[in-house]
Amino acid sequence: MAGSGGTGPGAADDEAEGAALAAAVRAVLARLDAHAARTRGNGDGAGRAEGPADGDGPRGGADRAPAAAFPSPRALDDLTACFGLTAFEREVVLLAAAAELDPTTGARCAAACGDPERPHPTFSLALAALDAPHWSALTPVAPLRRWRLVELADETRLTTGRLRLDERILHFLAGAPYLDARLHGQLRRTAPPQTLPPAYERAAGRVAAGWTGGGPDAPLRVELVGGELRSRADIAAAAARRSGLGLYTMAAEDIPTDPAERDRFSRLWQREAILLPAALLVEVGELDREQHAAVDAFVAGAAVPLVVTGRDPRRTGHPRGERVTVPLLSDEEQLGLWTAAFADVPEITERHLTSLVAQFQLPPHVVRSAAASVRRDLPGADGLDAAGLAWRAGLTEARMGLDELGRRIEPRAGWDDLVLADRQVRILREIVAQVRQRATVYRDWGFAKALRNGLGVTALFAGGSGTGKTLAAEVMAEELGLDLFLVDLSQVVSKYIGETEKNLSRVFDAAERGGALLLFDEADALFGKRSEVKDSHDRYANLEVSYLLMRMEAYRGLAVLTTNMKKALDPAFLRRIRFVVDFPFPTERERTEIWRRVLPARAPTKGIDPALLAQLTVAGGSIRNIALSGAFLAAEEGDRLQMRHMLAAARTEYLKLERSLTPSEVHGWV
Repeated sequence: MAGSGGTGPGAADDEAEGAALAAAVRAVLARLDAHAARTRGNGDGAGRAEGPADGDGPRGGADRAPAAAFPSPRALDDLTACFGLTAFEREVVLLAAAAELDPTTGARCAAACGDPERPHPTFSLALAALDAPHWSALTPVAPLRRWRLVELADETRLTTGRLRLDERILHFLAGAPYLDARLHGQLRRTAPPQTLPPAYERAAGRVAAGWTGGGPDAPLRVELVGGELRSRADIAAAAARRSGLGLYTMAAEDIPTDPAERDRFSRLWQREAILLPAALLVEVGELDREQHAAVDAFVAGAAVPLVVTGRDPRRTGHPRGERVTVPLLSDEEQLGLWTAAFADVPEITERHLTSLVAQFQLPPHVVRSAAASVRRDLPGADGLDAAGLAWRAGLTEARMGLDELGRRIEPRAGWDDLVLADRQVRILREIVAQVRQRATVYRDWGFAKALRNGLGVTALFAGGSGTGKTLAAEVMAEELGLDLFLVDLSQVVSKYIGETEKNLSRVFDAAERGGALLLFDEADALFGKRSEVKDSHDRYANLEVSYLLMRMEAYRGLAVLTTNMKKALDPAFLRRIRFVVDFPFPTERERTEIWRRVLPARAPTKGIDPALLAQLTVAGGSIRNIALSGAFLAAEEGDRLQMRHMLAAARTEYLKLERSLTPSEVHGWV
């Protein structure tokens, strides 16, 4: 690999390198002068075959002494070694460089070829004047043209067309390396992180080993999967640093689909990878068929260090090389991350940090971002201490990625808002206790190692619409200080085989960051009595249910399913759920209590009687709808809220429910 792409060796070294390059250019130009002298001598009949004597020709023998006085240019040696140049090809490069670096080159080229109309380097001149010439150097597959070290101004005139040194190569020889401007906008430099957790460092070591251990069946490419983009990039950048390389990143969508364009891009990048030197990270997302084929061809043809990353393994018919998975960080590594991030915030104690680690599973850069937000907000915090800010920052960072997969409900309800029998409330509090104390029981008391599987807290809320299932989940989320995400299973289930599992995987993977309370609504869309497999659809439905339950059991947060038809669920599936909470239709006494709680004390009322309102045989959800609609009717009239407003609102709600109000339900209202 070329080494001159790194930090400069100092002013003295730069000056010596410049002098060595100038001397090498003068030596090549001296060969042109010698060839010109031989040509003139042959034309005059003198037959001077040994070149000009001292003082002969435009520059005479003075050009030969400096070449011996200076060492070979290091950048030129790197270029020769990296691209496998022959001695002749090396001199062609110098001849093309001379046209840019020495103002006398044009006249000397014209003199050497005997044509004043050709004051520039050509392959014809190089073959005639330079040492050890060979025709194969002119072919498109030889290094000079394959790697675009030199370019023909007119490709229809192979030997007589003007030769130009590629600008990137010229600057490389002159000691000014940079990423080729033709790659700007497609590639971006990725700096390695200052520190990485031990598990990530081990993964970086495997990536670096995959590059060095490449062979014919797995050439210099590694597949890095799992985690998130920033974590994959950090691991790849650390691997590049271990290998003495820089790292550049590009999106797979930017790889040209046209074969000719892709070949040019590939050669250009591979040349850069050698010159800088650097590795390339290609981030693969959702690709269409054409783009997938383009990426596959580009990766298969890469002959320089390459890492292909994505959430999932890439399907390809080519050898994929080493596959490395982004590891999950242990609790100890997570604690180390949080401790280092909050080292300068003394208000965050070890107890606070342990609580944060138990709740959040965030990658290193996100932990640092959360800590930075706490330090920024701490001076003007609105009633929150450092620990509260840290928790809020963790929630904020963790919910990124979940918002597009479900509907986030801001938890505001408390236990007093629930109207349930003591038995149901007791089970809900037991669920909360299991979530809150899971770190103590599983880690500190050792139950995680003893039980190993099925450690997630899972629950099924069964009951009719409006009986309080979502409200109960909101109360638990508020008690635990968590986000509540409502995921509609009817939207997740797909008719395409494998897509349901893929959708569920995205939900759980995103939720793992912060252990959000996941509420899967409409479980009936997926569950059912499927103990009998009658056709292929039933078999795949069984697989989908099994996958959902497996992810719920492994989920480190709380996952809740809701259903309106508990009896339709297969008992075999119910046995895998830790808690089942029934939400019965509220009794008249419970409906009275719901009415009391749903009417705010500030609301202006006249003659509102919760006991009379409780005669309506509707669940809590409908009670809230009627109360709110009645309030709007009263506000529109500019009057206080009265029973007649409730009656009008009740009629509207019953129409929606496709029911009719009975005389007994509204007896004594008006």
